[in-house]
Amino acid sequence: MFDLDRWREIWASIASNKLRTILSGFTISLALFVFIILFGMGNGLQNGFQKEFFQAGALNMYIFGTQTSESYAGYQKGRNIILENEDLNYILENYSDRIKYISGEYDQQLMVKFGGESGSYSVKGVNSDYIHMVNNQLDKGRFLSDDDLKSQTKSVVLGRMVIEDLMKGADPIGKYINIGSGMYEIVGIFSSKSNDDREERMIFVPLTTLQTIYGTKDLPTITVAPKDGLSTSALGEFADDLRSDLKSRHKVSPTDPSGIRIWDSSQQMSDTNAFFFVLTIIVFFIGGGSLVAGVVSIGNIMVFSVKERTKEIGIRKALGATPYKIITLIMQEAVMITLLFGVIGILLATLLVENINEGLVDYFIYDPGVSTVSLVMACVILFVAGFLAGFLPARYAAKIKPIDALRDDK
Repeated sequence: MFDLDRWREIWASIASNKLRTILSGFTISLALFVFIILFGMGNGLQNGFQKEFFQAGALNMYIFGTQTSESYAGYQKGRNIILENEDLNYILENYSDRIKYISGEYDQQLMVKFGGESGSYSVKGVNSDYIHMVNNQLDKGRFLSDDDLKSQTKSVVLGRMVIEDLMKGADPIGKYINIGSGMYEIVGIFSSKSNDDREERMIFVPLTTLQTIYGTKDLPTITVAPKDGLSTSALGEFADDLRSDLKSRHKVSPTDPSGIRIWDSSQQMSDTNAFFFVLTIIVFFIGGGSLVAGVVSIGNIMVFSVKERTKEIGIRKALGATPYKIITLIMQEAVMITLLFGVIGILLATLLVENINEGLVDYFIYDPGVSTVSLVMACVILFVAGFLAGFLPARYAAKIKPIDALRDDK
């Protein structure tokens, strides 16, 4: 139950030692302030790393055939492995539970003309999912559809710089452009989210259309976007399984490092996760060290408080106060000091972290902040710290004998 007299007594004890209480409480405030700031900056750094280096398509797996370096199953080394449409269908049929998007890629460098302007551009045949797998955005019109691929239409999506080069910024949607020896209808315009001029000078056409024109089923590259939520180890296993199956399909030795190559970001992700794990450990060590210093400081306050109130505690016990009541009195005071100054440190740090977003962008720190879970954890740490700070002095106070306390001249 809430005992007003007890809280008044606790406050009177704190007020009688203002300077000592403030100096010790400051240590707790500083410890929580440092912890929250470092934790928030760590989150911001991780957000910045993700934004700058793990943009859309960063987790894509790129599969392509190369020249074998080992003899196997009657085949000599040096054989060129070429992936085809059947390989893409095989991957989709057998790994659909781990695939979010998939696209084959076949590209050619072709002459492109519009009106009196012309230029050589990379024309890439892709599937309808491709726009979701790269760091591009559709600015106008639409992207290639499944119907475009089935019907092998001559639809085309142009990069923003192609429009600038050939059409001087005019609206091209619905118009026709000459690519190679054929006329294509412009159905969409895209741009790069990272303002990559090279990417914006690309032209996308239906994969089936470009393959039919060149009479091939070859796929120099198959791009796979794994499903969301796959762990680093699961992504690595996915790549290993794909590599093994495709080697088997193309009669490539399982030990051959060439033949079938798959580039994936599992190793980079693993290194990144390890870095941020170490960073988190450092934050906890620094914040934890400061917090330990604060706990010791609060503990010292309570030891002095108990020493100064020895006679008072002895009288309480002589009048019937139980050890439990003595312990709770001392511990309540320790917890109150810890919570009071700790909350001040948490609030100041949270306000600072939440209001310095723009000033840290140049340092690759984006949206630094502290989650609700972290704040709850900080409050739990505060309570535990207060408990620890008060436990030993309270235990000492509970053991004071009334007769010894009354004889104490100090």
